[in-house]
Amino acid sequence: MTGEVTIRPARREELEEIWAMVGRAVAHMNQLGNPQWGEDYPTRDFYAGDMNRGELYAAFLGGKLAGVACVNTSESPEYDPLPWTTSRPAVVIHRMAIDPTFQRHGVGSALFAFAEEEARRRGIAAMRIDTYSLNDRMQALIRKMGFSKVGEIHLHGRPLTYPCFEKDLHQEEQP
Repeated sequence: MTGEVTIRPARREELEEIWAMVGRAVAHMNQLGNPQWGEDYPTRDFYAGDMNRGELYAAFLGGKLAGVACVNTSESPEYDPLPWTTSRPAVVIHRMAIDPTFQRHGVGSALFAFAEEEARRRGIAAMRIDTYSLNDRMQALIRKMGFSKVGEIHLHGRPLTYPCFEKDLHQEEQP
């Protein structure tokens, strides 16, 4: 699939299509040995809430829904003790899901670039994200997008850790 990824706020009437796409992404993650998401998280209600707050963005490739991500400034309380080098507020990316059909087509990179553009538009100089320790693909994408690992936390009662990453947008502006 070639073409440009377009991103816009998700629409209420797309919730069922988004939730079905998330289900395909979760099944694919599990096939790859990454049990990051299950029945308990994320739920359809998480995406509905993201949408209601205007924080859920949908990515399209070739006119088809290819991925979603929640972009806001809400951090998990588990972030508090980490040795962040950037100050708050930070734009945080949550619940990113890419349809398996569109993985490795630049959709995730486009969502990261969109979130960074949003941060700059809002005058926010920091970005943060976490992912499951077994989610090698997302960790590679996070690093590719210029983030640095800060530490690890535990979330959702999972036994393994969630590495946390940040990107200092001020640092990029320095000559």
